[in-house]
Amino acid sequence: MPRIRYTEEVRQQAIALALDSNTSIAQVARDVGCSINTLHLWIKQHRLQDTPPPVSQDKATFVPVNIIDDRNHHVEIVTANGITIRLTDASPRYIAELLNAIASC
Repeated sequence: MPRIRYTEEVRQQAIALALDSNTSIAQVARDVGCSINTLHLWIKQHRLQDTPPPVSQDKATFVPVNIIDDRNHHVEIVTANGITIRLTDASPRYIAELLNAIASC
């Protein structure tokens, strides 16, 4: 089977859609016509290119948390370097433990 080459524009659009919308990685991959693994690789490479300098451990960092649907505990955490963590059906206790773990890193 021939290897498909995607333009940089297609890759960037796929990455933006995967990171900036509520569309699942699997759906974005289907829409683009690539595998889920390929899309994850593109996202990983994108994040490595855009990695900001490390933050000093002695400085506290505010991390905004958006409650998407408080009835079902859907939470979205976007870090300062653009990493998005989406939690669906997570208990409040789990979310609190996760935030404490992130804060202690």
